[in-house]
Order: sequence, then C-alpha cells, then structure tokens
Amino acid sequence: MRNAYTWVLGLCLLMHDPSLLFVKTSDAVRAVERNTVIAPPYDGHSLADVFHQATSWLDGIHRQLTHGGDVHVAMQTLHRGLFLLRRQWSRKDWRHFCLEHAPIHPLRELLHQCPFTRHGYERPRGYAGDAALIDYLYAECVGAEGHMQPGGHIYRFMYQQPSPRSVRERRVLLAREIDAAATRTHMPRLLSVACGHLRESELSHAVKEHHIGDFIAFDQDPMSLTEVTRQHPNNAIRPVCGSVRALLTGRTVFGHLDLAYSAGLYDYLSDNTARRLTQILFNMLNPGGRLMVANFATCPEAGYLEAFMDWWLIYRDEDQMQALTLDIDPNEIAATNMFRDSEQNVIYLTLDRR
Repeated sequence: MRNAYTWVLGLCLLMHDPSLLFVKTSDAVRAVERNTVIAPPYDGHSLADVFHQATSWLDGIHRQLTHGGDVHVAMQTLHRGLFLLRRQWSRKDWRHFCLEHAPIHPLRELLHQCPFTRHGYERPRGYAGDAALIDYLYAECVGAEGHMQPGGHIYRFMYQQPSPRSVRERRVLLAREIDAAATRTHMPRLLSVACGHLRESELSHAVKEHHIGDFIAFDQDPMSLTEVTRQHPNNAIRPVCGSVRALLTGRTVFGHLDLAYSAGLYDYLSDNTARRLTQILFNMLNPGGRLMVANFATCPEAGYLEAFMDWWLIYRDEDQMQALTLDIDPNEIAATNMFRDSEQNVIYLTLDRR
C-alpha cells in the first residue's frame, strides 16, 4: 500500500472479488517484509476510515460463513486479506487493529468455534503456544461429528495450512536428529529445551529401542512434563521442570551433552536472550556434540494468528539466525549448517562443537 486511498480501493475490490487474493503462498511470502514496515501516508483518509473499511470487509467474511458460504473460500479470503493488511500497515496500526477491533468483531466468536483457534486465544495454561495447542497441529483432534460443524470446518482448514505443515515436519526432523545422535554416539546424552509434550520422541527409533543413554526433557510447564512421563512410563525420558531464566542465570546447568535442541522456544525470545541461550547450550556440548535451534522465518497465517488468536511470534531470517552465534568462539565450532524446511517457513541452525 503506497497510501490509504490505494488500500481502501483495493479492499473494496477484494470484498467484491475475493479471488484477487488467491496468490501462491510462496509468492506472498517472498514479498512480505518482516515487522519493519513504515507507516504509509494517509493522504486525507483518516485512520478511522481505514479501520472502518477493514471492519466492513470482516463483516462480509462473517456473512459468508454464517449464510452457508464455502468455508474454505471464506477462510482463504480471510487469511490472505489479513496477510495483506499486516504487510501493508504500520506495525502500530496493525497491532491496534488486532487488539482493539478484531476481538470485538462478531467474526471472532464464530472463528473461536474452532478448538485450535479458541485454545490459542484463551491460553488455558497461561501462555501462548502451549503444548496442548501444538497437539492440534500434529493430529486432527475433531471427530466426525465435529467436522460437520462450522468450527470443525475451520479447524480442518487451519490444520491444512503451510505453517501447521511446517510444525508436523519439524516433529519428523527432530526425531531424525535424535536417531542421528544415537548413530554418531553410543548411548548419547540429549537435552530438549522447552520440550512441550516431546512428541518427536514418539517417532524416534532410538528412543523406542532404548539406544539413548539420558534424555532430559526440560520445560517450565509441569502439565507438559506429566504428559511426557505418561507417554514414556519406562523412564526412557527424564523430565526436569525449570525455566529459561534458570538456564541463563546458571541456576540450572546440564553438561556433557551429545545433542541439545530447542525447536519451539526461540520464536518468543528477544535477540539478546536468544544469543545468550545459544552460547550457553553450545557450551554444554561434548566435543563432537550438536546444537540445533529452529525459528519461524515467516508464517503465511501470521495475520490470522495475531488478529484472532493474539499469538505473536518473533520471526528471524538467515542473517538473524547466524547472529545468534556471535557470542560463541568460532574456534570451538567444527561445522555450521542452516536450512529451511520444505515449506520455506522454518529455519534450522545446527552447530557442531569441535
């Protein structure tokens, strides 16, 4: 959006022809800038007018969903439209829209019939992105009857989106990394930081075949660790309850690790905290040990997550991920690898210790 007039005109066109938003996700992702947009000039159109147009657009989506319209088409239009607004508005105006306008729109109540959306917004465990929420993305959690309801249709749409696919792929990649550690080292010592329900361990052959010497599941949430214990009653996993702050301050220390990883935490950490934690975890490795961290670089569903789930992640590109290693002595690093998942959403950084 070069100015508000252009945006208002474009939004009016979208209200009449939602297909204008149907571009390939990869194209949209390549075009988006990450939380650094500059507020556009309004050229005589007040901010109130712009928000009114956006609210009117949401009204149209609401009518489509409540009057028998195609749920997939309506949700696709909503997602792409929110993606566009997030990209084109200033960060301040976007946050105002998400926190002041979207929550009071009747569309929110309808969208919250989706159990995934509602759980994310209500935060029953007291924080965003808890392990129970992520479980909704690992396996469809609505029965056959639920799929016939509006909330079930919305949930099914969400489940099939690129970012949830990245979350499921992340689980598989972590399981492979666990197995690779057991191949490199006999009975390795592993640490998962902010482990959640540690669902990747359920896919690991090394865990199933008892080829792991010590697997530490570290998390601040006792409920998550209870689920880990329930899934591994044979003591294959050692749950440890603690906070990131405890790691940063040295109150909690692990050592002699062959693999340390954190796949769902860095999206919530400031640059300084993430860099410090990376250094601390790397220093816990044995020679030949590996550290793996993951961070979303982009999220095609970010507009929806922020507007209707109040779920805000910190996104990092390759340069920002590389910057996490600046506090580590380069002479201690034997190898560095960085790659994106198949959806191009998540960046993985691995560091091998010399």
